Formats: sequence, structure tokens, C-alpha cells
Amino acid sequence: MKKLLLTLLCLPIIVFGQQANQTKIVKNTANIQLDDYLNKIPVGKEKLFGFNDRDEFMEAEIGNAYEVFTVNTKFFEAENLAIEDSYITTTNNWRVVILVNNEYRALLTVSKENNEWQVVKLGAKGLANELNDFSEEHPQLINSKILRVFQLKADFIVTSQNIIYPLTSGKKGLLIDNPKDSNYSIHDILLLIKKYI
Repeated sequence: MKKLLLTLLCLPIIVFGQQANQTKIVKNTANIQLDDYLNKIPVGKEKLFGFNDRDEFMEAEIGNAYEVFTVNTKFFEAENLAIEDSYITTTNNWRVVILVNNEYRALLTVSKENNEWQVVKLGAKGLANELNDFSEEHPQLINSKILRVFQLKADFIVTSQNIIYPLTSGKKGLLIDNPKDSNYSIHDILLLIKKYI
């Protein structure tokens, strides 16, 4: 009985440790490949990718990493969504912030391919700006994730307390006209998503 109790008490520590380790690996991958991806930006197109000029590449560094989730097949199959069930799953993609002078400029997409993490894309200047604003308004929510609903092209911030903040694309996709600080439970947002898909 004591062993079972000890195992149950240690489980959250183990899960948190695994998540922290995965975040570290993803950020390290982004850091290693950052210069290569910055140098792929065509000369004269820097502003399209969130940079004023190529000199800023020298100041670029890696910031927060956001794991990307989406709705799972169970969500589409369910006629009624039960509060106790989970309807989101990881995409095995992360969005890693590129900072210049502590300002979010762009995002690297880090993906697991052939069991190896690698950067597959650079861009998302608009989403980077929104995440910058969100992090300034909610500095305590540093371990947030992104819920991406591909069918609506909508993004949401999911906190570790399972509270959701719709970003601009999420508000547009769900026709939400509430103040920008509005938050919802996962269940409430999933019910809204179900209406619009």
C-alpha cells in the first residue's frame, strides 16, 4: 500500500519532469537551427517575417515554447461533449518564439519527424505579436499551450489551469465579441467550436 501511495504521489513530479525535459529539447533544437532559418529569409523581405533589418538577426534569441494541441477524433464523433472527457490531443508541433530585445518577432515551428525534433518553418509574425501581448498581460501564465482548430483557422491559449483565452483568430472563428481579456473553460469553448464546425 505504501509503495502504491508513493508512486501516486510521485506521478505528477515525473509527468512535470518529462514535460520540462521535452520543452528543453524543443527550445534547444530551435536555438541550434535559428541562424540557418533566419538566413533563409530573402534579402529585403525581413519585415514580412517580423524583423526591421538583417542586423536584428544578430540580436535574435529563443524565447517561450508553446506546445500545439488540436481537437481529436473523439470530439468529431461525440454527439454530446462530456465535461469529464478529453477532446484535445497534441499535434507533435511546438511554436517557439524568436525574441529581439525581449519582443516577440516571429515563431519557429518545431516538429517531431522520424522520431527527431527539427525546425520545419519560420514565420507567424501576427501570432507572435498576439502571444507577446498575451505574455505581457498575463506574465504568470508562462506554461501555456496553443489550441489550434484547423477547421476554423482559429487559435486559443490554454493555461495550465485549463482556462482558455481566445486569440483574434479564435474570436473571429467563433464570432466572439467579448473584451480581449475574456476567458472560458475548455468545455465551453469546445461546445462553441462544435457549433461552427
